[in-house]
Amino acid sequence: MATKNREPQPIDEYLASVSDPVARKTLGELRLQLRKLLPGAVETISYRMPAFKVDGDVVAGFAFFKNHCGYYPFSGGVVPTLKSELEGYSTSKSGVTFRPDTPLPAKLVKRLVQARLAEIATGGKKPSAAKKKALITERVTNSAVKDATGRDWKAWMRALDAAGAAELNHQQLVALVAQEVESGWWQQSISVAYEQAHGKRVVGETATTGFQVGVVRTLPMTAPELWDLLTKQEERWLGPGAALKLEPGKEYEVPKKRGAPGVRGVLRVVKPGQRLRMTWQPDGWKKPATLQLTLVPKARGAALHVHMEKLPDAKAREAMREHWSKLLVKLAAG
Repeated sequence: MATKNREPQPIDEYLASVSDPVARKTLGELRLQLRKLLPGAVETISYRMPAFKVDGDVVAGFAFFKNHCGYYPFSGGVVPTLKSELEGYSTSKSGVTFRPDTPLPAKLVKRLVQARLAEIATGGKKPSAAKKKALITERVTNSAVKDATGRDWKAWMRALDAAGAAELNHQQLVALVAQEVESGWWQQSISVAYEQAHGKRVVGETATTGFQVGVVRTLPMTAPELWDLLTKQEERWLGPGAALKLEPGKEYEVPKKRGAPGVRGVLRVVKPGQRLRMTWQPDGWKKPATLQLTLVPKARGAALHVHMEKLPDAKAREAMREHWSKLLVKLAAG
């Protein structure tokens, strides 16, 4: 029986145009991996690079440049979320670059894809302020979910309750939904909606990092001056009596003072002039959160990005937002 020749796809043409044979092979293998991770995704070209779309949302893309390859989740939030897992790679807010002869590990690609799908499911596509505050069941209509999956929201809640979903963690819940729903986007959306309905997840909480919060402000000083402030004047931002030794693995402690609990932690990452990453555990918290301070030089001054994740609850999230917002205003005032 004669077989039909498959028509060349846009990504086929892109890969054929890559002159470096090592890069062409590496990106071809990355494409095959993305096909397995995203069955049913549409392959296309977006922003002049190969990309994979799921239900209209771009989940992953890749490209080759003069001497390096790049992976792009088409989001400004995925790479920062996985910073600890991307240590050693050259990253920007929007992507990860790597040498053609050193492909990204399969596990890391899978984590990048999962993080992007989770972000889309929880409204991470730069929604409006009103949508950011709404539950998924308020953002996605009953008719939309029923047309796509065969059940409306109430029917899904009943079906998942009957299947014992209340006892499952997020990954197990997604796997359960996947038995009936092929789309990764809808798998995540239905799972997160169920968790929200049962109080397992609220606004500001993600599957991978728990409750998190970020605050940023541009300060009237150069990046080197800001780095000196963080590393040589730690009492100004950690608190009176604090001492920080710039060595990964070193513990630090901030004494308790009137109106503020004591804090203890361990320094994890030190990138001179760029970033500090440490654990942060005030008195009364059962587990430590993660605190990361990142410096970004600006035309006029330097921006300090404060990001916390693995916070214990929504109350702590808002408390930390207020704490760091006030501190950055204080530092900006000198």
